[in-house]
Amino acid sequence: MIDSHCHLDHEPLLENLNDVLKRSKDIGITKLLTICTTPESFEKIKNIVEKDKMIFGTYGIHPHETEKYIIDKRTIIEEVSKNNKIIGIGETGLDFFYNHSDKARQIRSFKSHIEASIDPVSYTHLTLPTTPYV
Repeated sequence: MIDSHCHLDHEPLLENLNDVLKRSKDIGITKLLTICTTPESFEKIKNIVEKDKMIFGTYGIHPHETEKYIIDKRTIIEEVSKNNKIIGIGETGLDFFYNHSDKARQIRSFKSHIEASIDPVSYTHLTLPTTPYV
């Protein structure tokens, strides 16, 4: 079983990471994908993915955070390409319900994430290194 969307960089999960890993393994979870929301989140995730072979991460900006952060396609590809345990792009999307960030900024961010995800460079990185871990 795979948990395909968690935030191990958020409290209280981060301060209890060893317990979270043990409980996950105890119930049969074999992989955890911790999702990035901000640049600060990514700094934590880069360390977290090294703590156990079952943990993988992503790089991206949550739509609520686009008021403060915008990353371009090239930055996304560069960051994802640096670490074989960073296997996805996101968190991303559009969230017009809560309106925490301007719609135009959310759209701009979302387009950068989509462009990075379909770029042949990131596609190669995101698909090939994950094969041995499945």
